Amino acid sequence: MTPPAAQSHGGNPYVPTYRHEPSLAAGPTVVVSRDEVLAKHAALLAEADDFRKFLESIEDQLRMKPCGKDPVSLDVARAVTYRVVDGPDSYYNVCQQWVDNLYQTAKALAEVAKQYGYTDEEIATSLRGAVPGA
Repeated sequence: MTPPAAQSHGGNPYVPTYRHEPSLAAGPTVVVSRDEVLAKHAALLAEADDFRKFLESIEDQLRMKPCGKDPVSLDVARAVTYRVVDGPDSYYNVCQQWVDNLYQTAKALAEVAKQYGYTDEEIATSLRGAVPGA
């Protein structure tokens, strides 16, 4: 297997770089029927909520503590924490962008549900697990 080429911005070639730019053209077109739009909307919101709560629960655990008080230990802990949590393209922030994308997709599905004729009340009811008309 040939390793990937180095990225022009100096990032790790094995880790994809994600950029959060809300746009309709940012992702593939999703086709959803009237019968499944409410369930998919509810599922995406539930997944986004679960993922967000999970990330919040582990953030402190992702911060590396220095092994000692020497300058190398302090620098390594700071560098690892930046890459894992604090940096703009850190693993933590990439996951936060995924959560944001799930919320945006769910919001788009709510708009589709309205276009299909569902009311705000029916959409809210679907989030409690009761799909109207089912």
